[in-house]
Amino acid sequence: MIGIEPAVRVLVADDDAILREIARATLEAAGFSVQAVSSGDAAVAACGLRLPDVALLDVEMSLGNGYQACANIRMLPGGATLPIVMVTGLDDSTSIDLAYEAGATDFVVKPLNWPLLAHRIRYVSRGARTLEALWVSEQKNAALLKAIPDGLLLVNGSGVIDHCFNPVAGLRDGERARHIVDMIPKGSQARAMECLATTLRGEPAEFEFSLDHEGQPTRHLECRYLPNAGGQVLAIVRDITERKETQARIQRLAYFDALTGLPNREWIGDYLSRSLAEARVRDGNVAVLYVDLDQFKRINDTLGHDTGDALLRQVAERLRGSLGHLTGRESATQGADFSARSVHGQLARVGGDEFIVVLSGQPAMLLAEQAAELILAALAAPFQQGGYELVVTPSIGIALFPEHGSDGQNLLKNADGAMYEAKSSGRNQFRFFNDTLNVRALRRLSLEMELRRAMENSQLEVYYQPKYETRGLGVVGGEALLRWFHPERGQIPTADFVAVAEETGLVADLGRWTLGQVCRDLCAWRAVGLDVPSMAVNVSGREFMRPDILVRISETVEQARLPPAIFELELTEGVLMRDADAGRRSLLALKEFGFSLAMDDFGTGYCSLNYLKRFPIDTLKIDRSFVADIGTDPDDAAIVRAIIVLGHDLNLKIVAEGVATVEQLRFLRAEGCDMVQGFLMSHPVPARAFAALLRSATVVQAAANRSDDAESLLARLSASR
Repeated sequence: MIGIEPAVRVLVADDDAILREIARATLEAAGFSVQAVSSGDAAVAACGLRLPDVALLDVEMSLGNGYQACANIRMLPGGATLPIVMVTGLDDSTSIDLAYEAGATDFVVKPLNWPLLAHRIRYVSRGARTLEALWVSEQKNAALLKAIPDGLLLVNGSGVIDHCFNPVAGLRDGERARHIVDMIPKGSQARAMECLATTLRGEPAEFEFSLDHEGQPTRHLECRYLPNAGGQVLAIVRDITERKETQARIQRLAYFDALTGLPNREWIGDYLSRSLAEARVRDGNVAVLYVDLDQFKRINDTLGHDTGDALLRQVAERLRGSLGHLTGRESATQGADFSARSVHGQLARVGGDEFIVVLSGQPAMLLAEQAAELILAALAAPFQQGGYELVVTPSIGIALFPEHGSDGQNLLKNADGAMYEAKSSGRNQFRFFNDTLNVRALRRLSLEMELRRAMENSQLEVYYQPKYETRGLGVVGGEALLRWFHPERGQIPTADFVAVAEETGLVADLGRWTLGQVCRDLCAWRAVGLDVPSMAVNVSGREFMRPDILVRISETVEQARLPPAIFELELTEGVLMRDADAGRRSLLALKEFGFSLAMDDFGTGYCSLNYLKRFPIDTLKIDRSFVADIGTDPDDAAIVRAIIVLGHDLNLKIVAEGVATVEQLRFLRAEGCDMVQGFLMSHPVPARAFAALLRSATVVQAAANRSDDAESLLARLSASR
């Protein structure tokens, strides 16, 4: 439903009652709402109570003339915009001027043409409403401009400011500037005029500039030119300081390490690419050093990541300082750039405990060697952190351009390979990349990929080497050994692919598969009535320290419905001594699960007698390196004899590995060694052959008990295979 507009309210002020009535009748007939009063004072009072839409005032009235009433009405709230029409019997210019000076909107002269007066009032009322709407619009626009933080300027083709709609606080000269360049620093003035010329050709343009005020932060502003009519340009000046600061923070997060403040991998990669491009142009050299902190994970695991992070910050500071020495800038400790004269370079943190150094400017090999030696020296002194004195050593790999790679990716890869060579050679040293390392790395990569396929394609097999009771040579157990038979390369040495598995994280999958296969074989033998002896299974050092892996071992055995007691889990002496206290906790956990425990390769590590006493192990295995020469080397014989006596005094069983001759067997029998295993009795054999060996074990044992003759013993051993 369309609403009906209210009638226009007209106030008529005239001291002639007849004229008032004529006005009322005429105007009401024309659709107006009329209020009539007899004096100027009454008109002011009526407006004070409620303003009409139009006021019609006679000039000559006894109680307050029209001029005075008009002036007073203009003083009332809202009266300044009220349309006021003066009615006068005088048509001289003086009377008209007085009417306008009093604030009249319009005037009419007596005698009145009443029909035309109605149209005149409508016109005045419509004009008043238009003016009011325009005023409201202007107020809105003014408020909007004030709310907008941008500066708005109208600039002519010469750069002169014709009008400033909204100044920007802080601009030089502010509102007093007459030319656009007066507000802009000298360094940006030429750019400002170039953009102005572009915009005058009809293309919008923009530029940025910065304002530096003493004692205040730098402000960044953007000026955009938009074409305007009449050969003018609208300049919009915006403060973009916050945006610039946000961009800088994003840049820092994207390209810098939050912990040390050093550049990260992305940044150093870009820097290396630029350095290589420059080296190609100038026929120069570039050296890449890959620095890895040795066994840093132990600090995080033992003392917590807070201590580790604080230590990394100290390491970063020492690295900065050491490379500052290289360039003669010993104070280069605040930034990562340590360029000077003929040596340029950057330091970056690219991983948890990994750093990269890129150097250029001098013969690369000499420069890299000097840098590596400085890094080794800088990290040699212990660190003081959290009440601890900590020693951190680096392993450093070095690759040179152009000798070791023509692009950044290859240089980083080769430096990484050289770093691993430094680690495998004993740590706390540096190594240059060479082609042998590359061939070795490719071989290991190929081995890793093929090992993954081997696990999927059933190329792995578990072999079993029997363990014999030394005196009667009865089979009392076995050791499960993983074998890989490659379809093209034949049998892959176990040490090779196990090392690759440990480096790549595949060792957990290998261990899971091996234990599962052993459980399946044991269940199959038990199902056909074979007396299954104790079975030794090797546990990887990487698995041993993980509680979840230990639980998984127990669950695998439980799911196979096999008693844990028939499993003897073997761990090397070196693994147990990496963290003796943690190792003891893991051993106790395995004991609670019901497993037997053996220390493998005893005598080759650094196990103290105190730890040997504390470890809850059941068996010591004498390393084959001692067994090999017990018949010819008195020292090895004495060591084996001492291990046997020591083990028995601690109520441990003793197993000798690698028994290959009758003489070795006789020595071990004479010294009271409990069990032996080796090629003399049996090579590792597939599961089917081991099952056959279990069936014939009692025959071998009976024959051995009746004979002390070595040749006869060998004959029976040969016959039993």
